[in-house]
Amino acid sequence: MNFRIYLFVIIIGVFTVPQNVLAQRKAYKVQKKQKNNYEAYPNPFDFRPSGWLFDVGLTATTGLTGEKTLSFNDTTLTLSAPLRPGVVLKIGRYQSLKKGHKIFKYIDYSLGYKLLWNTEEQTREIAKGNISETFTNQNLAHYVNLNLNFNNIISLNDYNFIQNTIGINADYRFINSLSGEGTNVAVQPDNFIVQLHYKFALGLMIDNDKVVIPYIEIPLFNITPQQSNFSQLDYFNGSYQTFIVGVRLMLFRLGQKNCPTAKGTTVDPNKQNGY
Repeated sequence: MNFRIYLFVIIIGVFTVPQNVLAQRKAYKVQKKQKNNYEAYPNPFDFRPSGWLFDVGLTATTGLTGEKTLSFNDTTLTLSAPLRPGVVLKIGRYQSLKKGHKIFKYIDYSLGYKLLWNTEEQTREIAKGNISETFTNQNLAHYVNLNLNFNNIISLNDYNFIQNTIGINADYRFINSLSGEGTNVAVQPDNFIVQLHYKFALGLMIDNDKVVIPYIEIPLFNITPQQSNFSQLDYFNGSYQTFIVGVRLMLFRLGQKNCPTAKGTTVDPNKQNGY
């Protein structure tokens, strides 16, 4: 079973929730303020508007152009960029919006770690002497990852919603390993990368205060550095596209952080917390 089949199984598994998990969720409906309809995402009028989130995912990096052939003099170079996996781990905070929530339900920011693995396989054929050589270029890049996301929510029912996200990721490569003896083995992007990305997700309320969000994320274009293709990164002799398949866990807490002041009473500014 090759890696493409493994990736397909992972995507199906991420977007499929076991029935016994859904059966354990509580039938708690969160009512939108001053309206009679309900929504799946916990709103900031009933829940505290900020909290913690955690992301874990797999990256998949590959060339999108398929096999390509370059010719010069009596030499023919055949190139391919097979799919290679990596990982993403993030921890962050979210802020649910009370104003403008019809466009963006919440904003989140996170700090994390990202591993990208790029591979280029080369076959060099030299007509003179009937020579055929095979090389493999490898790059393992470790990044510190910063994210800022703006999230739109469309409720499907009381417990499930669709999430569309536009965000910016800033990645700094703090260590990497290049190996191989093929042509242009040292070519790679700058240490600092900033991209605009899009994320499609499905939100699942597994409990009153817990939301699981499987998602797929793709870069839309590179803000910096400028590369051959607007949403890809240049390695070796080609451009590579990275996809992220992940799962987010968001934790909510019922009730506002500050208790409201009782009507008809005078509060002594010198007293705190009712004392």
